[in-house]
Amino acid sequence: MKSLFPTAIFRLLILALLAGGGLLTTACNKVEEVPDYSAADAATIQKYLTDNAITNAQKQPSGLYFIPVTTNATAPLATANQVLSILYTGKLLNGSVFSSSAQNDDTPLSFRYGVDRLISGLEEGLSLMHKGDKAILLIPSGLAYGPNASTTIPANSVIRFEVELVDINSSFAVPDDNLIKRYLTKNNITTAQKQPSGLYFVPTTTNAAGTPVAAGKTISVLYTGKLLNGTVFDATSQRGNTPYSFVIGPGSQNITGFDEGISLMRKGEKATLLLPSGLAYGARGSNSSNLIGPNTVLVFDVEVTDVK
Repeated sequence: MKSLFPTAIFRLLILALLAGGGLLTTACNKVEEVPDYSAADAATIQKYLTDNAITNAQKQPSGLYFIPVTTNATAPLATANQVLSILYTGKLLNGSVFSSSAQNDDTPLSFRYGVDRLISGLEEGLSLMHKGDKAILLIPSGLAYGPNASTTIPANSVIRFEVELVDINSSFAVPDDNLIKRYLTKNNITTAQKQPSGLYFVPTTTNAAGTPVAAGKTISVLYTGKLLNGTVFDATSQRGNTPYSFVIGPGSQNITGFDEGISLMRKGEKATLLLPSGLAYGARGSNSSNLIGPNTVLVFDVEVTDVK
């Protein structure tokens, strides 16, 4: 399986939050200074606050403006290396939305804070928030995307983030489990069997008389690998429906959750496997598919066609 889905270099799940470079280099390898827009950005933000009658904005030394909406002062603050889960909407000051968790079925975005690089203004804003807090961040361009432009974000734009810090965890196990439970509920799946590892096994077709999968045996399977939103990233049907054969057990080249799920099956059985990211490609994602980013929960529909 690793030959089909090798692990690779880190990519963050949503493109809009990736940190962009703030400096341009010349052909002579000299660093070209970027114009300082901090004064202009501050004036733009002040006008926005006045026009919208916002009186509780807290200006930070960096130039970020933090506007508390809901505060839970007794809850923990976000700290480095923790896994944060947020709901967010990113807008230009004219109200145009460039990215939002609502565009992904209101699925919280989870990332390791201080490790998975976000734009610095968003990271700073999150450092001021407790679990359960909601806030609005007005981020000057130097703490956002600076001179880097896209089809939705002009160069040197002040941006606004509406953020809710949904959860704080020590690992991705909890947010992954929450995503899987959400998927099961949304799809009315009630037969899922959670394993101690965090894998969810959903039997589809059983065959009590079939040869059980066991370590050292050669297993042939048909499979379809999907994201939670249904997007297919790989399938045996894309290769003439030729079964994928491998020896299961120590030394297997498959991702851990795939082997674990298959080991629960017999010849002739079908099942759906829901793999938390720690049993899939973890923080590195896959470089063979741009669809599999870091810390991504995967779904496999599998059929064991032979056990030898």
